[in-house]
Amino acid sequence: MDDALHQAYRATDYIVHATSHFTLRIDDPSAACDALLAAYGADGAAFLTAWNPFSQSLPDAVNHAAQARLAADLTPVSTAILTGEGKGRIGNWPPEPSLFAIGITEADATRLAQACRQNAYVWIARGQPARLVICV
Repeated sequence: MDDALHQAYRATDYIVHATSHFTLRIDDPSAACDALLAAYGADGAAFLTAWNPFSQSLPDAVNHAAQARLAADLTPVSTAILTGEGKGRIGNWPPEPSLFAIGITEADATRLAQACRQNAYVWIARGQPARLVICV
């Protein structure tokens, strides 16, 4: 992954559609996320998408089908799954629908992100800042 793409991921707002929406940013802690994880008794969560593998735009129908497969794959390995979206703060990339998998292990999140041919995903552990996990 080139530096420009890496910086674009770091300059993205990862918005979780919880009862009270909150935004994750790389290297920033999130009290709202910590409270949500505590409510579910979870130690961590992953913000994942199946849209646009390897950052290559695909038709919406293809992306929707991939996202549905990801949701099905997340169900047995997560405590709860919320929707979300990634919105870049720089550049011209449209927001990407995403899923916030609570209670998933980092290993399972990495496996599923790689299966969806994603360059990276966001991992957050309770009490820690969000971090970008590179998959390629």
